[in-house]
Amino acid sequence: MYKSILAVSEGGPDAEMSFRLAANIAVLFDGAVDAVHFSEHLPHDADIASQSMPFLKRLSDERLKARLEESHRQFRTLLEPIREATFTGDEPMTREALVHRGRFANLVVIGRPGADEENISPETVKAAIYESARPVAIAPPNLARGPISSVVLAWNGSAQAARAVGAALPFLRKARTVTVLVADAAPEEIGTPFLMRTLERHGIAATVDAVTFGTLTGRGRGRALLARTMDKGADLLVMGAYGHGELSNFLGLGGATAKVVTSCPVPLLLAH
Repeated sequence: MYKSILAVSEGGPDAEMSFRLAANIAVLFDGAVDAVHFSEHLPHDADIASQSMPFLKRLSDERLKARLEESHRQFRTLLEPIREATFTGDEPMTREALVHRGRFANLVVIGRPGADEENISPETVKAAIYESARPVAIAPPNLARGPISSVVLAWNGSAQAARAVGAALPFLRKARTVTVLVADAAPEEIGTPFLMRTLERHGIAATVDAVTFGTLTGRGRGRALLARTMDKGADLLVMGAYGHGELSNFLGLGGATAKVVTSCPVPLLLAH
């Protein structure tokens, strides 16, 4: 159950995305939200350049101040009315401190990376997914109103997918329909019958949808997964986060995962 939710904002469009989804989840599970304003850029970052061009420091400081004010504004609008809501971030925070905070939450919520060319930093997303040891929910720019009644689980039998299913159980119990999506594999070969049995024991009636993506590239598979998710009318997509955190591609994630993370039009629940 999601009783303690950490919502992260860098102060751009992700502030509303993250805080709105966190608020919805808190209401759904009678939970509390701890909002954090975090920036990969610190006030002293422009100090060297400012020695020759002082106006750069002024512009940098004004930008950072404006982003903090946006996080404050969205907190007051979306989260402050929620019981036990807190805000942290008036003082600069390191990425290590953010990760440390995440480990005490049941869920970390962040806005979709790529929605703002200055935000949200891939490093922040990587830290949340790979280092917080908690499930991460990615909020879309245009969050639909209403309950999460239809969920799609992307299942391939991996450890990451298993962790994602475990993290999603609170949502699955409340959903009206749950679809287990299996791609390019016979469901029996990747343990799908055991998954279905476990879900049934939790009172979750799910159906299996086996699809073939064939020779699509990683990003092509990501697009196909999103299309199937939308065909199902899903309000939430659940999947494992794959990759090892290197910068060999965006976020250090596999091509399909990176495509889904940056394009999913509904909330995305990830576990690594």
